[in-house]
Amino acid sequence: MPFHRGLDTLGTHVVYDSGLYHDLLDRTLAHVGHAQARIDVAARRNAGEAVGLGLAFFVEKSGLGPKDLARIAIAPDGSVEIVTGVASIGQGVETVLAQIASETLGIAPERMRVIHGQTDRIEYGLGAFASRVTVMTGSAVKIASEDVLARARPAAAALLQADPAGLIFEKGSFVSASGASASLADVARHLGGPGLTGEGEFAADHMNYPYGIHVAQVRVDRETGGVTVERYVVACDVGRAVNPMLVEGQIVGACAQGIGGALLEEFVYDEGGQPLAASLADYLMPTCHEMPPVEAFVREDAPSPQNPLGVKGAGEGGITAVGAAIAAAIDDALQSPGLVTRLPVSPSRLHALVAGLR
Repeated sequence: MPFHRGLDTLGTHVVYDSGLYHDLLDRTLAHVGHAQARIDVAARRNAGEAVGLGLAFFVEKSGLGPKDLARIAIAPDGSVEIVTGVASIGQGVETVLAQIASETLGIAPERMRVIHGQTDRIEYGLGAFASRVTVMTGSAVKIASEDVLARARPAAAALLQADPAGLIFEKGSFVSASGASASLADVARHLGGPGLTGEGEFAADHMNYPYGIHVAQVRVDRETGGVTVERYVVACDVGRAVNPMLVEGQIVGACAQGIGGALLEEFVYDEGGQPLAASLADYLMPTCHEMPPVEAFVREDAPSPQNPLGVKGAGEGGITAVGAAIAAAIDDALQSPGLVTRLPVSPSRLHALVAGLR
């Protein structure tokens, strides 16, 4: 690492930035108890059930550039405003950006307000796609936070009548050798006007590459062609999880979408090209009944060297390998490697495949 793949995608060279692939495999197999699981499903198959395990690997791209911009302002009352051109589509942008600023500024996230998508407040921003927000916008917020501190240091030194280089910054305040301190809110009041501001721009000419493993256990009904997902595990190395709960939530949601695509969801057209699945009455989607509890096994073993946070994307990792893992599990359940060659594995298709094995 870095490993050059010798190909381009989305206008950038594919260069795997960091990864411990074999290590993640070992950890995942241990996490799921894979050796015992193989014994258990084999015993159930010997008893007449069609049960199988499937395992699939993925390498995902994230952090598409070219750049993102963020501005931060600290008001005299100590509240913080973060302005960004990114878009929030339910992935927790506001929480993550506030956490990143909080880590550098030493101010609680609850004191922060994140403003996004306002073109009268910021002139540049590409939005949310390609698992880029935490990588690109998060890094811009990190740089903007550091810019705030750099601008605040000489003003704090003037307030404390101390040497700027001798000040220590901790818990939201600059502290002099004498023990006197000035908070960022104090500095903002001292500066007057718009208060204490900072700006950060992060540019990247390469994406980075989260990776992971999906493990599925399924049971096949030979008579109906139905498939029940009994267990599902997603192991994913995201470099660094700013908010583990949000990462796990994105993985679980993406996995639900993947299970839908693997077993249920399909665009069907008639001979004239007219769609036959034009409403949710015809287009099947997974419900709570079809969804197993998804186990998110999040790792932070290989931080990306390509951004100041070490983060990689997480949003797409929960869906990328679902189809392969479920297809492999069905193959295993029916003891027919390579049987499934098309998704979704609908009951009618699977019933035909099973009939062909007899």
